[in-house]
Amino acid sequence: MCKKNYLLILLSAWAIFAFQAKAADDPVLTTVSNSASTSVVLGVSEVSLIKTSENLINLQLKQQDAGMSVETSASDSTARLLISSVISTAQNRILSAKITAGSVPASTHLELVALQPNANFTGDAGKLMPPTTLDGTDRPIISDIATCYSGTSATDGYMLKFIYALDLNPSSYGSLRATLGTQVVVTFTLTAVQ
Repeated sequence: MCKKNYLLILLSAWAIFAFQAKAADDPVLTTVSNSASTSVVLGVSEVSLIKTSENLINLQLKQQDAGMSVETSASDSTARLLISSVISTAQNRILSAKITAGSVPASTHLELVALQPNANFTGDAGKLMPPTTLDGTDRPIISDIATCYSGTSATDGYMLKFIYALDLNPSSYGSLRATLGTQVVVTFTLTAVQ
């Protein structure tokens, strides 16, 4: 009976020793910590969005007095261009405009200039270019646009001034014809970062 107890004690001691040895080899059982970590991936999407106010702009060169030409120019600055831009590199964007439908009547031209936005504009408004004559080619009207946004109210954004005028060459006046309702479409493009 004593031999049986001795054998039982020996087997029990061996089982406890084997369990402890296994526990020492298992890092899950031996690692004790009061902190843990996780990875978080962060990012801001690149943004290149513009929108114009939907006002129809009506410009006419009206009659003056007998013996005079029609008005030499007419302008409108009610249109607004809203912008949201987030760039991903140091290369800034350019806002350009061109005529994509219709034709400007003979002996006249259409100019466009972007004017300074109001105080709601946040970020760098870029460099405003001088007035440019519009045709079917992209013409820059604002350069060096970086990360910014204009706001969304009726008075926010870049003010767009359209100037409809007679050609500067007086000899082209003879080619001028009365036209009503001639419509052109001006399309704006904000370049993506290259």
